[in-house]
Amino acid sequence: MVDKTVVIGGAGFVGSHVADELYRRGYQVTVFDREVSPWINGKQEMIVGDMRDRTALTKAIGNARFVYHFGGIANIDEAKDKPFETIEINVMGIAAALEVSRMVGVERLLFASTMYVYSTAGSFYRASKQASETIIEAYSERFDLDYTMLRYGSLYGPRAQRWNGLRRYVE
Repeated sequence: MVDKTVVIGGAGFVGSHVADELYRRGYQVTVFDREVSPWINGKQEMIVGDMRDRTALTKAIGNARFVYHFGGIANIDEAKDKPFETIEINVMGIAAALEVSRMVGVERLLFASTMYVYSTAGSFYRASKQASETIIEAYSERFDLDYTMLRYGSLYGPRAQRWNGLRRYVE
């Protein structure tokens, strides 16, 4: 039987590359995002939904072995200008994914965090990632849910968003 993997935020820059690599490695990949991924291949399942919607997440995550969480507001300038939305989407998005993951028996959740958790920079983006990491640790402690934190720095490459600082610099 092929292992099912769900990539929340799989229509984005990093998530889409991860979804592609998981597929290449033989996983059954479900991409969950608020919009249809322009990068989806015919063998990946696409589910459009809000990552705070536990009903939609349950449909996507059911029978999954692994969940990769790349969803949320990642643009630091947008996060700075929209503090409430950043906290609501980023923190409640991971909370919903954790709750559904524990309910359906996911083996491991991988979370895209940031090097900003160690910084005074990053504003509300940093704060949302710090809060998310703390919530993940508490879920793991209470419900024995295995996790991996991925603390990225600045990333650049094919599919990078127009607001990506390194992309702007290179261009």
